[in-house]
Amino acid sequence: MQNDPMEVDLVKARADMAEENKDLPRRKDTQGRTVPVKNANKPFFVYQDYREQQAKLEAEKVARRKEREEKIARGEDPGPDPDVSRLPSAATVFRTLLIILAFTAYAGYFVKGDWKWGYESKWLTTRHYMQFIPDGVQMAYTEQSLARFDGTDPEKPLLLALDGIVYDVSKGQGRRIYGPGGGYHQFAGKDAARAYVTGCFKLHQTHDTRGFNEQELKSLKKWKDFYANHKDYKKVGTVYHAPIDPESPLPPPCDNQGNAITTEQAPKQTPTAAPPVAAMETPSAASGRQEL
Repeated sequence: MQNDPMEVDLVKARADMAEENKDLPRRKDTQGRTVPVKNANKPFFVYQDYREQQAKLEAEKVARRKEREEKIARGEDPGPDPDVSRLPSAATVFRTLLIILAFTAYAGYFVKGDWKWGYESKWLTTRHYMQFIPDGVQMAYTEQSLARFDGTDPEKPLLLALDGIVYDVSKGQGRRIYGPGGGYHQFAGKDAARAYVTGCFKLHQTHDTRGFNEQELKSLKKWKDFYANHKDYKKVGTVYHAPIDPESPLPPPCDNQGNAITTEQAPKQTPTAAPPVAAMETPSAASGRQEL
């Protein structure tokens, strides 16, 4: 009987393969068979090695757990468990994010001249986040930090201070009155408590209220009540002032034009208890009326 050609070819192919593989190294596979280490078999050996390594690690883990349990049973300190995964602390995550943000901002300033990389968004403005500060939460300002909120940057709140108390006057007509170009922009970003009472808007841009008499102190209180009770303005914090030297001279008085007057002229000058009625916002406007 004549052999099937296909079977003959298969036998020949097997013989040729055996001849090619006779000099190759051999190893056992997962089923215990000894097979040649050739390219076609390498993926299977890689997976086999991985499974063996995982089994070895699991056996070591079981041995460590058993050793810890034995130490605990004997009352010994087992030490830290090496098999418990430890996530990075919140401080580490925060520090990493801060470094990334700082590097990104510096790179933007170096490459495009803008730490925001030219990107304009409400998420990068102070005003957007200030609105989320709940009423009653107060901030502490220095004279330098308060000056940055004088209204020149429309993305920042417009602040002013009176006798150490800081108010946000951004809402309502505040930006028109106290912002750049407004009639009383000189009060923005600072504590000019003395000028509110004396009307010397140029000379008395200071928080120094030394020398005020009872009438002037009452006038100052009216102004404080005005801002505290205004429907649009709100108290947002305090400003720190360096102590005033009690031996330093008082700010000089001024005439009706706001010019300084000499000591000899001072007795002849009628003291101004408050700014001219039509000159600026008045305490009577606390109910919501902005100007007379």
